[in-house]
Amino acid sequence: MSGRPHVIGLTAAVLGTVSVMLLPFATFRASRIQTGSVLSTFEAVGPWGLAALLGVWLAVASVSTGRTPPASAAVLRGALATVALLGTVALSAYAVERAAEPALPFARVSLGIGAWSTIGIAYAVILSSRRETDVGRWARLALSAVPPLGVAVMLWTGMLDGLAIMLEYANQADRFWVEVIAQLTFAGIAVGVALVLGVTLGVLAFRRPRLRGPVFAVANVFQTIPGLAMVGLLFAPLSWLGSNVPVFERMGVGGLGWAPVIVALTLYALLAIVRNTYAGLASVPPEAVDAGIGMGMTEWQVLRRVRFPLAMPVIFGGARTAAVQTLGNATLGAFVAAGTLGLFVFGGLSQQAPDLILLGSVTLVVLALGLDGVLAAAQVLISPRHRRGREGATP
Repeated sequence: MSGRPHVIGLTAAVLGTVSVMLLPFATFRASRIQTGSVLSTFEAVGPWGLAALLGVWLAVASVSTGRTPPASAAVLRGALATVALLGTVALSAYAVERAAEPALPFARVSLGIGAWSTIGIAYAVILSSRRETDVGRWARLALSAVPPLGVAVMLWTGMLDGLAIMLEYANQADRFWVEVIAQLTFAGIAVGVALVLGVTLGVLAFRRPRLRGPVFAVANVFQTIPGLAMVGLLFAPLSWLGSNVPVFERMGVGGLGWAPVIVALTLYALLAIVRNTYAGLASVPPEAVDAGIGMGMTEWQVLRRVRFPLAMPVIFGGARTAAVQTLGNATLGAFVAAGTLGLFVFGGLSQQAPDLILLGSVTLVVLALGLDGVLAAAQVLISPRHRRGREGATP
């Protein structure tokens, strides 16, 4: 008996087909900053490349019609989407070879919106399949690991070195990793400070109902201030502190540099941590609290030994959200002479160099996805056993 059609799979198949057929696969530029001309999939990778990508999306549609058993269909959709993703990346290297012109030594080939759309749609199908498959943890792990490992192998072997984004990386290689480390460092310090402050304020809001409104109001206000406005507002007070307080002067505090970045990121990260700390403590079953009191625990012992352990998955969820958001917000460092990947994004905008923008943006997306994946795995480990199966299915 056939099952119900899979809406996500069929939608992805349609969108993938449209991306391959109608959207430009690549852009050819005679130099780094020229507008260039767009190439369709047929022009970029030839008839066989076009047929291969169309065949994958037609196979995804076929698997999603409901005729295949759901468990098998989920794995097959994930495998086919992996082929679509890795195939698109591999074909981009082939597009560079086809478009190469010896008379234009500075020519560049960039991925077009069609290729990026195909990669994004394929990744969405992979995440969907990972959540739906019930054939075991190893199958879910394979669905998650094969795409990034495949791209990593292509990068390591130099297969993608001819792409414009990789040429930008070659030009920025020395500075690139310095800025990646700066991005991670600023985010890590800010989240660490926000955890201390946020958990403290969350406990205070839980223990003192009269303070709940002011605590959440202040945390919400910080979220409403745009990033550029925030570092602008911090410039004057931090400059004064760095000029008039010796300890801050020795630390290098000022209106520019690391200080405004750390302070701004910390303030932005507070809300998610405060909110989840309060929600986690409030969600602890009264029976567990009564049991602790019945054993003779004081109020603080109940908080430390009962409420906090049971609320930890929720608190960790807030820290996970704050960490991923903070990693992205750390690009603010580019505006206050503190570096970060924002230098490539905003530098590319000022130079009208789209591939330099993509170098910073794609790296930031990869870092955010990697961080979220690591924290998601850690969240599963600290969750109660009866909830691990459900949480482990999330990306």
